[in-house]
Amino acid sequence: MRVFYTPKLENILEKIELTDWRQKLREPLTHNEQSLSDNWKYCALGERIKREGRDLDKVKDLNPEAIKLGFAFATAVKRRDSTAALEILEQIEKLPSVWRNT
Repeated sequence: MRVFYTPKLENILEKIELTDWRQKLREPLTHNEQSLSDNWKYCALGERIKREGRDLDKVKDLNPEAIKLGFAFATAVKRRDSTAALEILEQIEKLPSVWRNT
């Protein structure tokens, strides 16, 4: 079987969807989601970190944009604002990498 590498295939391979959190944001946010968003390893950013195949030791290992989006996501979830959280989630998905040094 041959696979031809094309720009379209590259776009498909690079697309990262944070499906667990996307599903949670479709339903009313509860205290459980609020407590998960406090720990970045379990929030939307944590899901992205896992997909990139690394583990978070220190927040300063993340790039500044990822840190900003992580705080914004946690705040939106605490306010139970699904719309804002979903917009931030989409921004997290579009980051080339969440790590400072890749």
